[in-house]
Amino acid sequence: MQKEKFKSFLREFNFPHYEELLDSFQRFLDLLLEENSKVNLISRKTKPEDYWTTHFLDSILPIRDIDFSNKKILDFGTGGGLPGIPIKLLYPDSIVFLLDSKQKKINSIKNIVKRLDLKECFTIVSRLEEMEADWNNFFDIIVCRSVKILPKYKIKMFDLLKNDGKIILYKSRKLDDVTQFGKVKIYDVSRPEIGERKIIEIVKK
Repeated sequence: MQKEKFKSFLREFNFPHYEELLDSFQRFLDLLLEENSKVNLISRKTKPEDYWTTHFLDSILPIRDIDFSNKKILDFGTGGGLPGIPIKLLYPDSIVFLLDSKQKKINSIKNIVKRLDLKECFTIVSRLEEMEADWNNFFDIIVCRSVKILPKYKIKMFDLLKNDGKIILYKSRKLDDVTQFGKVKIYDVSRPEIGERKIIEIVKK
């Protein structure tokens, strides 16, 4: 049932090679479950069937309002490769960097990326605030699905972004860390399969 809901969402956006995409997501799910049994990437209480909505559908909710095509994207706090890998699967011309401070997690994600044969999809082991200045003004988009944005993260994200680059935050009801930003766009992407969900778009000026 959950996979069908994910399929239905993809159909709304007319992605080419639809069946191949679904095969890729199924392969990702299998690999994610395999790696998650060794390293705790995602709560093990989540049923495999629920990955389709709780993680995969949730990861691609911004696609109605945000264009990820041909962009350099940083996934801050990637954990299980989410939302970075689902975005990469939908937008193969994007260049995705998966950032996490835990070496064990990144080793698992690196293995998944290799076995999915994802090109231009890289991993970085670092705390966000400790990324070297060489990365400044490099990214078009920074996505963050599971980390509360502290002021030190806000400063660093703006350093890492190109002019007119965007921060994309995945939120539900709590928006307390969003108030530190000036002008933001809030997209209500709530759905019955996910519940209350908002995408926050912040543009670097």
